[in-house]
Amino acid sequence: MTVADQYQDYLQNFRTNLEVERDLSPHSVRAYLSDLEEFLLFLQSEDLQPEECDTRILRSYFTARTGVDFSRKPLRHDPTAVTGKSSRRKLSARSQARKLSTLRLFFRQLVKQGKMTDNPARDLPAPRFYRALPGVLKPGELEEVLEAPTEESANRRLRKDVGEAIQSRDRAIFETLYSTGMRISELLSLKLDDIENLPDRIKITGKGSKQRIVFIGQEARVALGKYMKLRSRLRPENGALFCNARGGPLTDRGVRDRMQKYARQLGLSKLHPHKLRHSFATDLLNEGADIRAVQEMLGHSSLSTTQVYTSVSKDRLRDIYRNCHPRGH
Repeated sequence: MTVADQYQDYLQNFRTNLEVERDLSPHSVRAYLSDLEEFLLFLQSEDLQPEECDTRILRSYFTARTGVDFSRKPLRHDPTAVTGKSSRRKLSARSQARKLSTLRLFFRQLVKQGKMTDNPARDLPAPRFYRALPGVLKPGELEEVLEAPTEESANRRLRKDVGEAIQSRDRAIFETLYSTGMRISELLSLKLDDIENLPDRIKITGKGSKQRIVFIGQEARVALGKYMKLRSRLRPENGALFCNARGGPLTDRGVRDRMQKYARQLGLSKLHPHKLRHSFATDLLNEGADIRAVQEMLGHSSLSTTQVYTSVSKDRLRDIYRNCHPRGH
């Protein structure tokens, strides 16, 4: 078996671990596999096998990859230097943390398989990073966004009946994202059967195949009802609730492209699905919702994730102070 074949085996076994045992999303699987493939190429250039790795080798890898001096004894090869010139680019702390997480998982798997006795990545310190919030729609902007899909905004290259269906689809997507706080991946996994009778709540499957209940408000149900009446004009190929203009399942990229189109029309700098999810959470907190209830609705396994994800406005903090402090008035 060649070295290349061995590395393919490592990648395939790691993929199985991520998909079957850890049940990660396709996006996460691709990111982890890309990180591992890059690391294996580094080992190949150094004539090393994964089982030969120790903490010094891993520090040298991160030094070469990130441009940050992690080791006083760097190895001879920089995996990012291809042409003889330095092509080193400093990675963000978030990217470094993910790459370290990848190696920890990979070596943990090798230890579990009996190929190594210790995990050399276990004691490497993870870089700290600030989790930037995606921003929230300002008062007035939200209504503009929800009402942006109109007949005039439909693609003029489409037949009128198809354009009307696309317009109603976009409105239903915007209303549902804001009403439920769903992730875009959760929204696009919905089937027609899930909302056939326009219920006020549905069970969805989120990250890690965890199920939860989300609530659908009246405005969103109205928008969904209008879309469902016109959905057949798109000649859907399967049971996916949201279809593209050719009848196939709508993709994440398709939704983001449509949102950017509306953002340009409204003069907004950025508009993406997560902004509606973030607005959902922030508006609930600003109206006094318990953070643990918001955590449940967002599908976060950890409360700390919700605390980082949601921002409470200064006005809300002022109200809490005035209402709760004995001398706050």
